[in-house]
Amino acid sequence: MNARRTAHRVTPTNRTGYTAIELIITLVIIGIIAAFAFPRVNFTQFQVDAGARQVRMVLQNAQRLAITRQYDVVVSFDAVHSRVRTLEDNDNNNAYTAGERSTWSTLEDSVHFAIPPIGVNGAVGSGIVGASLVTIDGMPSIIFRRDGAGNTDLELYLTSKRSSANDWRGITVIQSTGRTDWFKYIGSAWRPGNL
Repeated sequence: MNARRTAHRVTPTNRTGYTAIELIITLVIIGIIAAFAFPRVNFTQFQVDAGARQVRMVLQNAQRLAITRQYDVVVSFDAVHSRVRTLEDNDNNNAYTAGERSTWSTLEDSVHFAIPPIGVNGAVGSGIVGASLVTIDGMPSIIFRRDGAGNTDLELYLTSKRSSANDWRGITVIQSTGRTDWFKYIGSAWRPGNL
């Protein structure tokens, strides 16, 4: 008996997903593009931006805390160790007393306070300046009062260890309102940091 065999061919007309080869080719192409783009990315500027945002966040949180808790909040800048201290001054004596909460925020390794080529509002002689800046525990400090105002106008400046022209960041605090802003030094002028 001669049995006729019919071959059934399966055609992938409704195929879903990708084959391993297609995925590998896609990853190789992405890797080649990334290899060309990687040297153009300036990670130092990202670190300085992050440091400026971190300091600004500490200042904004201190102001809100002073309004919410209705006592002074002191923000001190340790330029030697590149860190910022927030002191919840329950008794409003501008000094640490047992039981008061004190927290530290440390900047990234490559970010530090320094004197810029020119300040946001003109020439400056320090990386942390303010007309009524107080020194608490050997550190320049700003005090936020219960109405949210600061005790001084404040300007502070951050840069990377290489201090490249475009690595400078500035943070300002307006005394009467406690409002903070941050700036980038681009070319030879300060521009708002959010642009």
